[in-house]
Amino acid sequence: MSLFGRRKPGFSKEVELRPEDITDEFSDRNDPAMQRNSNPKEEKAAYAARAQAVMDGTALPGVAVPAACAESVPSGADTPAGVPDLAQQAAAEGRTVDLFDYMDSLPEVEDPFPPSEPEPEAPPEPERKPGELLAEYIRERSRAAQLTPRKALEAEEPQLEEMLAEVHNLEACADIKSVKGSKDEYFYSDEIMANNYAMIAMLVLEKDLARTVAQMVRFNCKTYPSPTPLYHFMRSPYNYTKPQLEQALRVLKRGEDTQDIKTVVSFNDVLYMYSSDIMSERYAKALADGNEAGEADF
Repeated sequence: MSLFGRRKPGFSKEVELRPEDITDEFSDRNDPAMQRNSNPKEEKAAYAARAQAVMDGTALPGVAVPAACAESVPSGADTPAGVPDLAQQAAAEGRTVDLFDYMDSLPEVEDPFPPSEPEPEAPPEPERKPGELLAEYIRERSRAAQLTPRKALEAEEPQLEEMLAEVHNLEACADIKSVKGSKDEYFYSDEIMANNYAMIAMLVLEKDLARTVAQMVRFNCKTYPSPTPLYHFMRSPYNYTKPQLEQALRVLKRGEDTQDIKTVVSFNDVLYMYSSDIMSERYAKALADGNEAGEADF
């Protein structure tokens, strides 16, 4: 029985294709790998002999040198670039060759891919002014949905007034705004945080519940216009409880500057607040009923 057995249909033998064997017309007819040996017995015998040579460790036939490399091969050399193949010699002598010795025997060749030119170093960024640094700090806090209190900045920056003056004079810092509360002034970037959100955040920070309710009720009446349901302040970002809101309503009724804040009840007994300086009770009631009817349909 032969070593490899009968070759299955569809497979062809491996053939070394030399440059001089390539014809102008490339097709199966001219492909040596597709040409079958006229004598299958001789072909199988050749495969068996080659396999036996590999198992015996004898030298394999020499590799032909392409014509393009002929000029670099000295006469009498049997391997490319005239360098003897140590692996074949060692196999012929029945010994092994050290890997590093074999690598040292390989010829030096020029790297076809030379290292690319190093990228030029980027010019150093110009030193930013203190006002620009302060503006960037305020923007970072605005991205985190946080206002920057003035008192906190004063505790960290002795030259805060000069820095703020620089911020106001720089065109690149035109987005830095502030909202004033009863306890402090708060800075933010209006490119990141909406003015309305900044006002709400200021009220929440100052924890003046009655003033927060009054200002937001007036704002909603004037902007939309719409009365404000009591449950609006139980949601984020306020998160007030019902007892807290009931206490705030009592404070609003006693306050001299909050006498315009009134209440009205919708058809389904939901308490709404409005400003009598901006809309009438009848209009507020109609808007509250319409809002609750829309909530019910939804």
